[in-house]
Parts: sequence; structure tokens; C-alpha cells
Amino acid sequence: MRSTPVLPLRIAFLFVVPFVPLVAQQTGTVSGTVVATESGAPLVGASVVIVGTARSVLTNEKGLYHLSVPAGAHSVRARLIGYEPAEQRVVVPAGQTVSVDFKLTATPLSLNEVVVVGARTSRTATETPVPVDVITSQEVQETGHTEVNQILATLAPSFNASHQTIADGSDHINPASLRGLGPDQVLVLVNGKRRHPPALVHVNGTFGRGTVGVDLNAIPTAAIERIEVLRDGAAAQYGSDAIAGVINIVLKDRASGIQASSTAGVTGEGDGEEVRADMNVGFGIGERGFFNVTADYLDRQATNRAGPYSGPIFVRPAPSNAAAYTDSLRQIDTDSLTAYGLTRNDFDMRIGQSAATFGTVFYNTMFPLAANAEFYSFGGFSNRAGDAGAFRRFPDQDQQVTPEIFRYGFLPLINTGITDRSVSAGVRGSTNGWDVDFSLTHGRNDFQFLIENTVNASMGASSPTTFNAGRLGFAQTVGNLDLVRPVTLPAVKAMSLVLGGEFRLETYRIEAGDEPSWLLGPDSTTSGQPKLAGAQGFPGFQPSNEINRPRTSIGGYVGLESQLSDRVTLDLGGRYENYSDFGSTVTGKVAARLELVPGFALRGALSNGFRAPSLHQVWFNNVSTQFVTVGPGLQAQQVLTSNNRSRVTEAFGIAPLKEETSLNGSLGATWRPWDNLSITADAYHISIDDRIVITSQFATTDTIVQRILSPFPGVGRAQFFSNAVDTRTRGIDVVVAYARALGPGTLNLTAAATFTNTKVERINIPDAMRSIFANGDTNVIKGLILNREDRNRLEDGLPREKGTLSARYGFGRFTGLARAAYYGVLHYRGTSAAADERFGAKTLFDLDLGLDVGRGVKVNVGGSNIFNVYPDKQVKAGNISFGRFVYSRRVTQFGMNGGFYYARLLLSL
Repeated sequence: MRSTPVLPLRIAFLFVVPFVPLVAQQTGTVSGTVVATESGAPLVGASVVIVGTARSVLTNEKGLYHLSVPAGAHSVRARLIGYEPAEQRVVVPAGQTVSVDFKLTATPLSLNEVVVVGARTSRTATETPVPVDVITSQEVQETGHTEVNQILATLAPSFNASHQTIADGSDHINPASLRGLGPDQVLVLVNGKRRHPPALVHVNGTFGRGTVGVDLNAIPTAAIERIEVLRDGAAAQYGSDAIAGVINIVLKDRASGIQASSTAGVTGEGDGEEVRADMNVGFGIGERGFFNVTADYLDRQATNRAGPYSGPIFVRPAPSNAAAYTDSLRQIDTDSLTAYGLTRNDFDMRIGQSAATFGTVFYNTMFPLAANAEFYSFGGFSNRAGDAGAFRRFPDQDQQVTPEIFRYGFLPLINTGITDRSVSAGVRGSTNGWDVDFSLTHGRNDFQFLIENTVNASMGASSPTTFNAGRLGFAQTVGNLDLVRPVTLPAVKAMSLVLGGEFRLETYRIEAGDEPSWLLGPDSTTSGQPKLAGAQGFPGFQPSNEINRPRTSIGGYVGLESQLSDRVTLDLGGRYENYSDFGSTVTGKVAARLELVPGFALRGALSNGFRAPSLHQVWFNNVSTQFVTVGPGLQAQQVLTSNNRSRVTEAFGIAPLKEETSLNGSLGATWRPWDNLSITADAYHISIDDRIVITSQFATTDTIVQRILSPFPGVGRAQFFSNAVDTRTRGIDVVVAYARALGPGTLNLTAAATFTNTKVERINIPDAMRSIFANGDTNVIKGLILNREDRNRLEDGLPREKGTLSARYGFGRFTGLARAAYYGVLHYRGTSAAADERFGAKTLFDLDLGLDVGRGVKVNVGGSNIFNVYPDKQVKAGNISFGRFVYSRRVTQFGMNGGFYYARLLLSL
């Protein structure tokens, strides 16, 4: 256990506590109407807020609102997307009601979205001192994508995610990135509450190797009202994981009506068919309450971008010359194929997007308990059945096949059953001048591995062909208490004291598979070598892998959020957290916004942050089959991942995991020269020390490794989780939004670009490892910990430049959207320079056309990547692997599916 001094937190408390007595204790009421200036029609769902507090309310169907506030002087603001906000200053006597009516003027540029993320008090995206992107439900619909990861990758340039392939569980849960950092360095919230991660940790050769990221695709798109993306470090506000930023998904809260849609689509290659149906229904509860429920079903077929296999099938050259498939051996295979009535196409792989059948139900509800209190709850249940291919096993691979069952080899299928459930419930309201929000949130994810069309070769002819390979499980329970209280100070427009606490309980489990999935049987090859144990494709978790480990953490935060004047915003905050398994940490943040002249403002923030090692990273352990580069070709290797607290890990000199720590700095500017034009630019610097990764693989070609791994028959390599590197990420994000009336309709233009650069600045060598390997040679040990390929995943696994330009035009019943997305150059660096590749920049185009045909029915047709653009093909023979890997599976530009074309029917009642 290590402890960080708590002096900064004590100083923060001493700074804010003297302000508490200055707050008024009694309350009054503000009520009135919000209508449109032009027509006088009531505006439903307009937000009325007390500036500088968390107090807000939505207008009802008559445009009426009713809001309890502390007695005293306040600025009251009304706003609605598509309208200019209006603000009035009022004095509310204790126990009395003051009437305040608003008229809002329509504007074509929607810059007034109220955001939940980034502050405890109510603000719009343009008022925050750090950048926040807001993606509306309309934008979500018009992407044509059916999963949240792909929607965000399309609409948020600083976000990247693509379907992975030949990566075991990562084929089913995509690793995603914000600002080029790892999947576990972005915090995900739903309705402002922490979302639990899945049970899967990415351990194969993909971007995000060694991380655990939240499965955004478990949330149905039809349930989403908007998505808020905070692009700044926020650990001082929300705790662990918020190093790159925060994604907050806000669920729909409609109290009436039905929305249903059906989408069908297919790729340009005629595969990857998707059929999706969803329904969202809202019910009113009393005058202000609601119950909103969404059901969603998705059937997504696999894609296959594998090239024709040109390598050995029935006879195989010596391992030292595996890349040379000689004419004489090729002729033997050709004769055998003819004799058996087969072709080379019968030995192709499945390389591409996995298949999935996915069903989910989500709900969101709120109803008043009293005039100043309300109960809320939300959550959901989802189940996903996945189907992905592994490396094909050929009949000449004696250690891996059983000819009595599969005479010509086989293609193992790694299928999954992923069950996800979550529920959050709480009470919020105001009492004695405090805004109070108390909640409990529970989430659980189970990840079942089901391996089919394969064998346990060591069992010979008695082997089954279907295996239950075990289950991963993760559960998280979070209790939150958030308090906000206005502070009245002379000459200060609005100030609030924010404070609260959090308790978190997490549990991680590994359950063993059926015995045949991991058993080492008696069968051997004709040469007398033992055959490989366990299910080919994915050996099951063994009883020795089983764990059930909990941990707890408790934290508290305090801060001031203020609008010192109409032009100056200043936020201060500090947070203390203590974890039961590694100790304590203190973080802080200061953020400010200064409007130099009307419409032009500077903003910036400075903070430190942290990310606690996940339980997965501490305790995951197994033996997996991975195809790794050995000499000139790919060979199957049994790879041991030993948990961080095991004797094996200690024998390699790996230290116990501790938290990652970060220093975040950002500086930006916002400019709104006209009402219909907005420009923002934000530069950032993120330094991360003790970043947790999986080390490169230690091979038994080293006699020391061979000795340590001798108790593990058949295991040829080992890898470990370690605080192995320090990294530095720098970049800039630019967003431009413009809108104007054009002819009979409205044109909206949006341009966004991100430029980011991550560098590994230091490889951390544990002291114990220096005395074990390479006679203490620092350079050699660094290569063992992080080789060229693994370093490449951190620095160049994603494009450093990405940009989008979109135009949306709507008039009458017609809408049209066109989008161009630019993906920068991508570099792959292998374990040796001979494997290095460069993939050129590409631009993809999307199109969506919609027509309202009347009676609540709308039809859309469109396509993503309508010109069917693919990444550059690989050119190095070792990477292509006998023609199979046409496109890189190791670095991700935008995936390898090509174009996707769809039609959608939307019904609103």
C-alpha cells in the first residue's frame, strides 16, 4: 500500500468551507412560461436553469415551468436547442413566487445544448472552460451506423474505433480511443453516472492491447437523446480513468409518443448484412414525471476480406524456410487437392467483422416525490451472441489437428455469449439551500467463450468439436452523493460550492471451462511429439486460472464553480481517493474561461489525473494460442499470461501494479463572430507516467525464460501486465460550425479536425529485472519489455490526423446529408524493420437522403463510405502470410469492410 499526502485536499477544504455560512437558507419559487418569439407558441422541453447552480426544470406541453430556488438574487436562463437563450435577473423573496416569462428567438445554429458532463452546475457547451462536443439523436440517426462506437468514430474526429479481426474476444468488443490514448483512459458515464466496463481485457495483437475499455455498443442507439464528449482530463471531478476525457450518454426522457425504426443494409461486397429494428416509447407520470423504454434488436452478419490462400496445405517446408513454398511442394499439394476433390478456396480464412445477434432493453424514468424532490432510475439488459473465425488449422499441422475428425483440417470458430445488465436509482432535490443527488448504480458483465468446429488434438479421436471454454465476469457497484450550494458574494455573478463522495465495489471473476477445453491428453504426433492441449483456436480457462477478486475504493471531492462576471468563468476542484489494493491518490484541477470581447473567449485548464489498474490487469491469467512472427513466417505458440501477483510474474522481476498518473494541460479559443458561425480550437498536452501495458513476449529461446516456464508444458512464451512506459501526447482539435437559410431551407455546415502525436518517452525497467536478464544490459531489457511492434501500437496504431466535413440541408419534408472523412497516413512497424509498412491517407464519403412521406413516416436511404474505399493493401510477404491478410489487422485506419449501403424506415406517433 502506498499513500499520497492529503495536504492539498485539506487546503481545498480550508479554502471553500468559509463560504458556506454566506449561503441563504430559505427558498422561494420562480415560475412562468417559455414561448417562441415569432408565433407565441409554447415551447415544450425548454430548459430553465438558475445560473451557477444545478437547479433546472423542463417546460411542459403548455410551455409552463415551476422551479424552487434559494431566496435571494439570481440569474434565470431559458434555452432550447434551435433557439437563442434568454436570461433575466430576479430577486426571489423567501416563501414567495416570482413570475418570469421568456420569449426565445429561433436560430439555425444549435449551440445552446445544456451539458451534464464537465461541471456539477448547469452550463451550455459554449460556456464550459474546456471543450465539449454534443452529438444529437438526429445526428446519431443520420450516420447510418447501428452501433455507438462506429457512430462516435464518424461524428467525433478525436474518437477512433474499428472492428477488429482474428483477435479472440476483441473481435466482439472493439477497443476505442479518445485523443489517441487507450480505451481505458476515457471515462464513460450514462446520465452522468459511471458506466461499468466489460469483463474482457484485450490481450491479442490489436490497438489497445492490455486495456479494458467500456463496451459502448451495449447501449442501444434508439435510447440516446444526445452524447456529450468532454475532451479534457477530468479525474479531479470523476475519479479514475478520465485522463483523455469523458463520454456521457444521455438517455431519452420523452413522456409521450412512440418512435420505431427499421434499418437494413449490406456492404459493397454483398456481405455483412445488417437488419435492425427498434422502438422507443414514452409515458407520462403525473405532471412532471415520465417513463421511457427502448427495445432494440440487431442481426449483423460477418464480413470476409481474406485473400486466397497460396501456402502449404498437406505438406509444409521446414520452419527455417517457412516463407519459401517451393514448386515441388506446391505440386504435391495440387495433386492432393485434385485427388480429394477440393480447391484452395476450401482453405480460406474468415478475416473481417464478426457476426453478432444482439438484443437489448433500456429504460429511463423520473417522477416527483415532493415539490423539491424527485426519484429517478435508468438501466438496461442486453445479450449478444458473437461468431468469429480464428486461424485455420491445416492437415499437415500434426500437433494441432485430429485427422479422424477433420481429415482436411478446420477453421475454429470463437463464439461468445455476452450478457450485460445495469441499473441506477437515486433521489435528487433541494433542501436548506443545498442541491442534493444521492444514487446507487450497479452494473455487471459476463463474457462466455464457446469454441466450435475445432478439436482438442491431444485427446485424439475422442475429442469433442464444441467446447465451453470458460467465463469472465465483472461487477461494479457505485454509490454517489453530490452536493451543490450557491454561494453569495459581492460583485460575483454566480458561484457554487460543489462537494461529494463516492464508494465503489468491484469484483472480477474467471471461471474454468469444461475439462476437454483445456486438458492435455495422451495423443502424440507420428514423430512422438505431444499434441497441443486444449481447444484449438482458444484453449479454455483452467481451474488454476480461476479467481474471484474484489476491491473497494472510497473518494471525496470538493470545488468551486463560478461565473465571476458575464465574461469570466473559473472552476477549482480537488479529489481524494483510496483503493483497498494499492493506496491513495490526490488530484486537482483549475479551469477558466475569459471572454475578451463579445463572441471571442480564451479557455484553458491544468490538472493532474490518475487511472487505477483494473482488476482485469491485476488478476487476468491464462494460456492462449497466438500466431506470432517466428523467423520468416507465422507460427502457433502457447502464450502464458501470468497474473500480476503470481510467483511466475515475480520471477520475471515484474513489480506489483500501481496507478498511472497524468498531467493534463489545455489552452483554446472560441470565436462566434456571427450568430450563425462558431469556431473553436483547443491544444492539449497529456503526460502519463507508469502507463500499464502488456509486455512483449518473453520466449523460451532464452534459457532463463525456459527455466521459469518449465512447469507449463507446451508453453513457449510469456507476457505480463506492467507499469512499463511513460508517454507524452500532444495535439490540437478544431471545430467549425456554420448555418444559414438557403432558398426554401436551412444549410448546416460542420468541419472538424484533430491532430495528435503520442510518443513513448521512457521504458521503465523494474530493478529486479536488471539482475535477471541480459546481464543488466539496459537496451536489451527495454526490447524485452516493449519491442518495436508493441511500441508502434502506442505511437502509431491509429491515424495521427483525422478530419470531417459535413453538410446538411433540409427544407419541407426533405433532408440531405453529405459527409467527407479524412484519415491520415498510418505506419506499421514490426518486430524487425523488414516488416515495416506505410498506408496512405484516405478520404471516405457518406450520404444520407430522407423524405417525410406523411403521417409520421420517414424514409431514409444512404451509405457510409459510398465509394467503397479500402485501406492500402499490405506489400510485405511476411505480413500478408501466403495471401491471407490483404489488409493490416495490426493497425487500424478505418476498418476493412468497405462501403455500407442502407435503407431506414422511421415511424413517429
